[in-house]
Amino acid sequence: MGTHSIILLRERSTKRKETSFLGGPDESKYSYEYYVCIYQQYDGYVEGGVGEWLADFLQKFTQDLSTLTTFADAGLLGAKLIKAFYSSPFSNPRLEPIAPLEDIFQIDYDYVYIITVTYSSRHGMDDKSIMLSVCHYKDFILTARPEKLLEKYKYYVTQMEENKKSFAEISYDDEEVEKNGYLSEDQLLLEFIKKTAFD
Repeated sequence: MGTHSIILLRERSTKRKETSFLGGPDESKYSYEYYVCIYQQYDGYVEGGVGEWLADFLQKFTQDLSTLTTFADAGLLGAKLIKAFYSSPFSNPRLEPIAPLEDIFQIDYDYVYIITVTYSSRHGMDDKSIMLSVCHYKDFILTARPEKLLEKYKYYVTQMEENKKSFAEISYDDEEVEKNGYLSEDQLLLEFIKKTAFD
């Protein structure tokens, strides 16, 4: 019940300046603009909780893109996310001010869910625009397409708990995550979190 979580929505673009406005790893190859920060005190776990709800919500949003009459961007996704989450069964969600990442990761959490959006400013979003990440405290960050996240998460947890493997020892063969820079960015962000998050 009392599993705390944070939801972040951000837009990724090729890096044009030293760091993103809200900070983050200096070594990152991308800039990020953050649109939403929601804190949820209860039910923050992945399976049957906030993580699974987010994966389902993002899959439906992607499926509905072809029916939208409005330009689809991170702002539209953020508005729909806030409306849907506040209408969900989760009790007492709290919309947090967008703050520097050092401050956000000082919040008491068990999981951080990061929705990363990449798209063309001319054509908007499509079914390949959204990635969903789950960060478990300072232990690991896992990224996948929303429709693949739950299966990938279960695989990693099984390998770690039953086969006693470390996160780094596990391979899921998700070529897209590595090819498009998400794996290297996850590793940089995790190191950043380890330096800045609460103890």
